Amino acid sequence: MSDFDAVIEAERQRSADPATAAGRAAAGRREDWVRTLARIERLLTATATELANRGAVALPVVGFPPRRGPARLTRRPTAAVVDRRRPVLDLFSLDARGGPFLERGALATEEVWLRVSHPGRAEALRAALLGAGLTAETVILREGPPIVLDADRAAREGRAGGCFGVADDGTLVVYPPADAAPVPLVEALTAAVANAAPQV
Repeated sequence: MSDFDAVIEAERQRSADPATAAGRAAAGRREDWVRTLARIERLLTATATELANRGAVALPVVGFPPRRGPARLTRRPTAAVVDRRRPVLDLFSLDARGGPFLERGALATEEVWLRVSHPGRAEALRAALLGAGLTAETVILREGPPIVLDADRAAREGRAGGCFGVADDGTLVVYPPADAAPVPLVEALTAAVANAAPQV
C-alpha cells in the first residue's frame, strides 16, 4: 500500500466513523479548522507525490509578467512558463509539493490567441507564447492564484481558500466553479490519480 493509499484510506475511515461525525459536522471554530486544514494538506501532499511517482503530466503554467512603463511603449505582451503543475480534474492544480492553485481548464496554447478578436493582439500573444518555448499544441494552464489555507479565514467564511470545506456529515469537500454541488475531496483526488496520464 502506497503512502497515498494509506492517507486516503485513513480519511475514508475517519469520515465513516459515526462517533466523530457529529463533532466534525459543526467545524466552525478556528481550532476545528486547524485540524481540518492539516487533513487537507496531508491529502494534497500525498496526491502530489503519487502523481509524480506515476509520471503524471505536469502542465506548463503560463503567466504574463506585468507591463512596465507607459502602456503605449509596452503593447507587446510577454509570456513565461512560471511553473509546472498537475491539474486535479477541473477543480484546482497542485505543485510538486502539494500546494493548491486556483487553475482550472487546461487548454491548447493556440486557444489563447485564437480567442482574441484583434488580429494584432492575437499575433503578439502568439509570438509571446511561442517565444516562451511552447508549441501551438502544447496543453497549458493559465497562471492562477495559490489557494491559501488559513484557519482564521476559514472559520469566518466556512470554507478554506474559498475552495475546500466540510460537509454536514464531516466529509471533506471541494467546491467546483459556478456554485455547482461540492465534490468529496477524497473522490476527486482518487479520480485524478486514477486518470493521470503518464509523462511521455
